[in-house]
Amino acid sequence: MERGHDVPDADRALRLPAEAGSATRARHHVRRALAGTVPGDVVTDAELCASELVTNAVLHARGAVDLLVAVTGGRVRLEVADSSPVEPQWVPRSLTATTGRGLRLITALSTARGTDVHRDGTGKTVWCELSTTGSAPGAPGEGGGDGVDSLMAAEWASVVADLAPEPAPAGEPPAQGPPVRLLRYPLRRGVRLREHREAVLRELQLLGLADAFPDAPTAELGGDVADLLDAEYGGHLNAAEARKMAALARGLECVDLEYPRRADHLRLVLHWRARLAELQRAARAGLLTAVEPRDVAELARWIVDEFERQLRGGDPSPWAGPLD
Repeated sequence: MERGHDVPDADRALRLPAEAGSATRARHHVRRALAGTVPGDVVTDAELCASELVTNAVLHARGAVDLLVAVTGGRVRLEVADSSPVEPQWVPRSLTATTGRGLRLITALSTARGTDVHRDGTGKTVWCELSTTGSAPGAPGEGGGDGVDSLMAAEWASVVADLAPEPAPAGEPPAQGPPVRLLRYPLRRGVRLREHREAVLRELQLLGLADAFPDAPTAELGGDVADLLDAEYGGHLNAAEARKMAALARGLECVDLEYPRRADHLRLVLHWRARLAELQRAARAGLLTAVEPRDVAELARWIVDEFERQLRGGDPSPWAGPLD
């Protein structure tokens, strides 16, 4: 990276612990480092990008992170280094999502972004660059209609082009029996389901970092559900998710999906159902702010019902609800 002469060395780097307040500290650090060197709107955009990069690193790398700020050659460069070599997935969200949009916002605000995995395998650096003269070229506007659809189609297509195949888990036994099939899966509702689940995952992880669960049983529940959600949404996109993205990029409303059967699959599905039901009861009692929307809950129940019925020997039943 070029050396940033416009930002004093003492103000360029900051070590942040793995705790909920680190995103706020990152914003303050960027504001202090850039004060008087770039326009105010660029400082605001840089604060947002730094906050999102740090939050993602804290949640997924589970350790201290290093934030670096530099101004060189008409660019503000932000780098966040952590100890996890797993690269972030730039997964698209709907434009109305209230959470989980961080990487999409970084893409919209920056002129370039990327990830550099450290050569010794000890971690990675996620970075982005912003123009010191204002908005990034091609940043989405506030319009709707066909513009929104075109933006999302382009974003989904970009994700499909960048997807890496999911590595097979070490020692995973071969699938037993026919795959579980989700027929006529509603794609846009599925995007909202993923957004909600990721919002719940983020909130549970932040509660855990702040030691803010009301009692030990709830903390155990929150940790267990966070682990389940992290296994589903925290790593590489699996083959079914990649198929969803490809179908969205083609403008389809629904798609047929297949999931290979796993060892002890039915027990895992029943455990998933029970723990999510417990979490919903705790959420209604005020544990979470991410309340499950009715349409998302309907799709989630159908998915689990389909898995249970087919794992017990039944035939797949297509989604019969609206495709929205």
